[in-house]
Order: sequence, then structure tokens, then C-alpha cells
Amino acid sequence: STTVSQPTTLAPSATSLAPTLSGAATSALDNAVGMWIRGIISKEPQWDAFVKNRTRVLKMAEQLEQYKYVQRVIDRYVGSTTPVDLEGAGGVVITKAQVMRAFNLSLSWGDDCTETLVLTTLYGPGGTRCEDARVCAMLEETPPITTGMQAKKYLTLLREVHGQWTIAHPDGP
Repeated sequence: STTVSQPTTLAPSATSLAPTLSGAATSALDNAVGMWIRGIISKEPQWDAFVKNRTRVLKMAEQLEQYKYVQRVIDRYVGSTTPVDLEGAGGVVITKAQVMRAFNLSLSWGDDCTETLVLTTLYGPGGTRCEDARVCAMLEETPPITTGMQAKKYLTLLREVHGQWTIAHPDGP
């Protein structure tokens, strides 16, 4: 008879699923990596401002600062490796989803963050393709209801501007 050994890089608990606030299932591995990252970033100067601003209604210009902070953390950790002695997650290559766990935010929030920053660089103030007046104006609007709803409305506008630019410039930049 032959025995199949389990990989030694994953703790058995790493394959269990736990609910998150977003309703999506996450593994113990993702939680372990996310908590390790949070343990680092929660001691850094920008963490307190980020947490405080999550409880306020922000203009998009302020929300962009939130996005820039999260994106810097994503860029810093994604693709790097956890310490080999990290319990339950040693030597793991870090994913964007695991970084988002550190913020207790969904992967889709992180994806919207990245897309918003890229499109704002193209079409916002000093945009590399054009500076769209509607985009610039929306950055200074006070959201009527919530920052999240305003962020979705802003991203929708950016996508619309991008689509219009792409149609008007079929050969690219």
C-alpha cells in the first residue's frame, strides 16, 4: 500500500473556511496572512487616519488618499513572502486578497481602488490623456449619502470617460 503525504507548507487549518463581514468565505491561511500584515501596518502612522476616515463621509479627493494608502500597502506586500516561522502561514507568497484581509475589506474593494487610481491618473487633474472637467468637479463634491456610493458613482464616471476616450482614439495614446 502507498501513503500520500500532505504538503508540509500548509497547516491543516489553512483549508477551513470562515465567514467574513463581506459575506465571502475566507480561509484560515488568508486570515493568518492578513492578521500578520495588519500587525505591521496598524503600528504605522497612516493606519489611524485610515481607520478614522472609514467612519466619515469623504469627498472623493479624500477617498483617493485612502485608496492611495491601500494601494501602497498592496504594492508593498503582494508577491512577497511571509516569514517562514509565521504560524499557519509560513513562507506563503502574499496575494491581494490577503492584503485586503488586513484592512477587513473585500477583494472587489481593492480592485475598485486600483482601477479608480489608474483612471484618475488618466482623466483626473493633470490627467495623462486628458483632464475631464466632470471628473475634477466630482473630486470636490460632498457625497450626498455615503462615501461608498459616491466612490461607485465616481468610478462609473471614470469608466464612461475612458470608454469615450477609447472610441475617440482607436489607435491608443
